[in-house]
Amino acid sequence: MVPFPGDFLWGTATSSHQVEGGNANNDWWAWEQAPGRIRDGSTSGDAAQWWAGRAEQDLAWAAEQGQNAHRFGLEWSRLEPEPGRWDDDAFARYHQMFAAAKAMGLSTMVTLNHFTLPRWIVREGGWSSPTIIDRFTTYAARCGRAFADVVDLWATLNEPNVLAFMAYARRRWPPGVGSLLGCFRAQRHMLRAHASAYEALHTVAPAPRVGIVLNLQKFEASRRRGVDVALAAMQDWMINGSMLTALDRGVLLPPLVARPVKVEGLSRAYDWLGCNYYGRYLVRFDPRELEQGFGRHVQTNSTRTEWTDWGQPHPDGLTAQLVRLGRRRVPIYVTENGLFDNDDTRRPGFLVDHVRAVRDAIGRGVDVRGYFHWSLVDNFEWAEGWSAHFGLLELDRDTQARTPRRSGELYGQICRANGIPDRFDEPDAIPKRSW
Repeated sequence: MVPFPGDFLWGTATSSHQVEGGNANNDWWAWEQAPGRIRDGSTSGDAAQWWAGRAEQDLAWAAEQGQNAHRFGLEWSRLEPEPGRWDDDAFARYHQMFAAAKAMGLSTMVTLNHFTLPRWIVREGGWSSPTIIDRFTTYAARCGRAFADVVDLWATLNEPNVLAFMAYARRRWPPGVGSLLGCFRAQRHMLRAHASAYEALHTVAPAPRVGIVLNLQKFEASRRRGVDVALAAMQDWMINGSMLTALDRGVLLPPLVARPVKVEGLSRAYDWLGCNYYGRYLVRFDPRELEQGFGRHVQTNSTRTEWTDWGQPHPDGLTAQLVRLGRRRVPIYVTENGLFDNDDTRRPGFLVDHVRAVRDAIGRGVDVRGYFHWSLVDNFEWAEGWSAHFGLLELDRDTQARTPRRSGELYGQICRANGIPDRFDEPDAIPKRSW
């Protein structure tokens, strides 16, 4: 059995808007206020109160459990609330959080952009406008200078493939464009911004390690029929393959009849790659599913609702996607992996199975260097609001009390053992606490 490397990173992931609270100056805050856009009618509100000081308490629990890393997000709208005006207090608060994590023994992975945009950049066109490229580059350089001493790994963008699809091809997320060409335009600008930010970080920070985080789900035909096989391959290309090809070759291949676009500086502009993985999609032809390219997702026992679809838990799919990424011969991190499981009955088994899947990828020669579970604490889950619970810490939103879930204690045993222990503690031996 191949062991995990001795310096393997065991952590959890969060993003700024989902846990901080009070991010009133970004596009998601504005989007949440309109009726019908959030599944349970909620808003992010004070979230998990990380900005107000709860971050350090949650991180301390993570470190106590044996975690040795955490993935953070930065909120651009806090750091640059108006064009060209930088908020020193916001920079100081982030530095405080990252320094606290480091003092606790947690390596820091920091994502420059996890979906949200300042409202002022949205008024300039957001990802639909090429003006965002220089804006984002300046922002990246500013962050690189400010946080070089407390950041170990940089991620430029989180899931540009998903953001382009949900916000620009569809209308589920802001700005709700609903256009394939609009989706391609946003992808092009995001990839140009990534390449430019990669160069900027390497210019201003000493020996930074800079990557990008992709959502890589597994698409398979639900039946051995040519049309289902073709549709599964098409969905895989749209979500996964097109982004990987662009990062490899520096050329983005558009849908329909538009011409391929060369993205200057993009080819191999990454020191590592992040894989967000939630599950497998079984695809079947359905002429009514225009939004999905006529490919309906038919899995059962999954985390699908009328609002979202995280796929069917499928650990072998994680191994397959890590092997796919591993062909690039750079370090790979599982930057998100988790389960929407409000009563925490399936998450413990999910965790064990997916950690085994990571070990299997390592055994196949993939240079996987870390696993970040989604998420440390229950958070505002975008269009699902507060209805979908992913946290290892259960959050009572009325009192802000945290209660460790059984899966959180189990993950702690994995972290401390640097892999799957020979024997897990009995569930009754797992301490129950709230604070």
